[in-house]
Amino acid sequence: MSVVVLDFKQLYLDFYAGLCYFAFKILGDQEEAKDIVEDVFLKVLHRKATASEEENIRAYLYMAVKNSCLNRIKTSAKAKERQWHYNANLPGEEHAYVDEMIQAEVLREVMKVIDKLPGHSGEIIKMSYFEGLKNDEIAAILELSVQTVKNLKSKGLDGLKRCLRPDVFALFVLLYNLKMTSP
Repeated sequence: MSVVVLDFKQLYLDFYAGLCYFAFKILGDQEEAKDIVEDVFLKVLHRKATASEEENIRAYLYMAVKNSCLNRIKTSAKAKERQWHYNANLPGEEHAYVDEMIQAEVLREVMKVIDKLPGHSGEIIKMSYFEGLKNDEIAAILELSVQTVKNLKSKGLDGLKRCLRPDVFALFVLLYNLKMTSP
């Protein structure tokens, strides 16, 4: 493998989930969001773009995804409805994109830590906080006792708290609580 491919693979692993979340928040469609993000990564791969700093490539990726999403909305049959919904629910168009980027970055950092949690802890955190499953549902899927699920979830949250910067952990908790209280 060449150096560019290795860098691309790491870039993809680092940014894919956050960019998909960002695109989903703009489009409201998970499959379209994934398509957009994959197209952006293909463009990066074909251009064999290299960035000397992560911040440059991060800004490029988010801007490319944002622009691709906006182009998709413009060409979509539901363009007017989606544009109205997005603008009506978020204060100020540019501020909305910044908020979505922050949420996507928090998700990216949290997912990196979750993927490193030992045993079933990471899997349980994902199932609970991202898929919305209850402890008894997780226990049935993983064939564990409910108490074991509770213990591993607690250990997983402790691991997140230990490994994430305090502001990122606080944003994760806040975003989860907002998700749970929104209709």
